[in-house]
Amino acid sequence: MILRTAGLSLPVLLVISIAACRDRGRDAADSARASLPAVYPANPLGNTNWDVDAGPVMIISGANNGDSVAVVLPEATDSTIESLQGISPQISGVTFDLFGRGGRIASSVGVSLLPPVDVRQECDSWPLARLRSAHSNWRVGFASGHVRPIVLDSIESMLSADSAGLAASLAQMAATLPVVSDPTFRGLPFRVRSAYTFRLDSIDVVIADVVRSVNEEANPRVEHLLILGERPVGTKGKYSLGYYSRTAGAEESTQATEVLTAVQIGAARRPAIVINIEYDDGGKLGLIERANSGEWSATWKSAYTDC
Repeated sequence: MILRTAGLSLPVLLVISIAACRDRGRDAADSARASLPAVYPANPLGNTNWDVDAGPVMIISGANNGDSVAVVLPEATDSTIESLQGISPQISGVTFDLFGRGGRIASSVGVSLLPPVDVRQECDSWPLARLRSAHSNWRVGFASGHVRPIVLDSIESMLSADSAGLAASLAQMAATLPVVSDPTFRGLPFRVRSAYTFRLDSIDVVIADVVRSVNEEANPRVEHLLILGERPVGTKGKYSLGYYSRTAGAEESTQATEVLTAVQIGAARRPAIVINIEYDDGGKLGLIERANSGEWSATWKSAYTDC
């Protein structure tokens, strides 16, 4: 499982030419997709609401959390990602700052693209690359100089009294959400699957995945609530709800959301949380950003990948 994930934008002419080449034969299509410009002119068909101040691309750590990476093309959509299979994005001159939940892990790290994956496979993936120097405990990389780190504190690292108080506050917030809940879950207790806190100037922020489940052997079901709350620094009262999303269904197929890191984007230092939306056989990346008005919203989601 996992949870809508820069200056890139897929031009209309590229999409049209790829479609036409497919009609004329596989070889021509492969040739048309052999390379990808580093930056695209914006166009409404490719706009995914990616925050351009975050840089042209993003990278995510591979399965071993070491030097293997996937290159995320932010302007790709579910409709266009298939046409990007087998391409080699031109990022050889781009260096990346690497981030995890503990903040910045490394700065100005170069990457080397790996050979494109076989475009004949029946799944969609991001182009693959390798860090030129291995680093551990990082999750997301942004083009150098575009974002600043935010350190996350996990509920698991807190003193027992503090973690218990936070869990109780989150359960209370979940119980009062203005959402029509599945009657199957009504009255069941909430459990905090994961929770992280951080500070932004005068406010403390918490983001958590709160769950409740029906443990029926024949039909186990689960409800995931992604909750974000704020309260003034130095206060001990309850958090005010800033954002939430809900998914529910069969335990093996219901999406969950993993918090990867938090950063401040661009010169305006807009706070953003990078999330991984986990599905049964794939996932998406997303950004939840805080506007100047103080409102949090899911601003961007990547294309869905499943291999």
